[in-house]
Amino acid sequence: MNAIDKAIAAEAHWLMGRVMPRRFLGEVRKHLHHVAPDREDELIDTIRARSKEIAAADEDLATDGPSKGALLIGAVVLAAFETLLPLFGGDRTRTIRYLQHAMTPVLRRPYDMAFSALNERDEPLEKIEKTCRVMVKLYPARFEFDFRRPEPGLFEMNVRRCFWRDFFARHDATPVTTVMCAFDVNFMKAIDPAVSGLRAERTSLLSLGDSSCRFAVLETDDPLDGYGDVLETRFGDGDGGERGG
Repeated sequence: MNAIDKAIAAEAHWLMGRVMPRRFLGEVRKHLHHVAPDREDELIDTIRARSKEIAAADEDLATDGPSKGALLIGAVVLAAFETLLPLFGGDRTRTIRYLQHAMTPVLRRPYDMAFSALNERDEPLEKIEKTCRVMVKLYPARFEFDFRRPEPGLFEMNVRRCFWRDFFARHDATPVTTVMCAFDVNFMKAIDPAVSGLRAERTSLLSLGDSSCRFAVLETDDPLDGYGDVLETRFGDGDGGERGG
């Protein structure tokens, strides 16, 4: 591994293993402060302790720097799901929806900074493709990506294999993978069609039982053309919320 790869691995480990768990638990704590203020600290401590147990049991997945970080945030999410499920009356879909909500703002600022700066008319599609190709280096080797330009005004990034999909499936909790899918909304929202002439969409997800996660960025003449997301339209409708996939 060269110096650049080592630096990327260290950055990914820090981002996923430290920053994301801390910010995610901060969002969870806000809800606990509202619904169970007398148990707030106890439940957060329970999540932390359980996440350590999970990460230790699944340490075989931590084969590189990024995967070590990915395992830690995955373990925190799974522990939060297990711990909060009783507070949601045992309703798995509602619990997962809340955790999606808690995950969405976790990396909002880095995504905004990375992609909103590309909202300009000077070859924005090429710049977004270049940025995506760089950012995927932060992900574990277990991920499998491919990039396509099927036509001039379209860029596709397809995820054929996902570390978190494999991790949650191992725990018979595949739908919980969608919590990790939730922070990608920031990437799609950061692409402003009114400024760049582009819109983003996500049309399939491994976590919903599809063969890949398809992200696409397309040219558009409509300044109000918002992003489209299969996570919003299909999760919990019988095609993802309780599907074991």
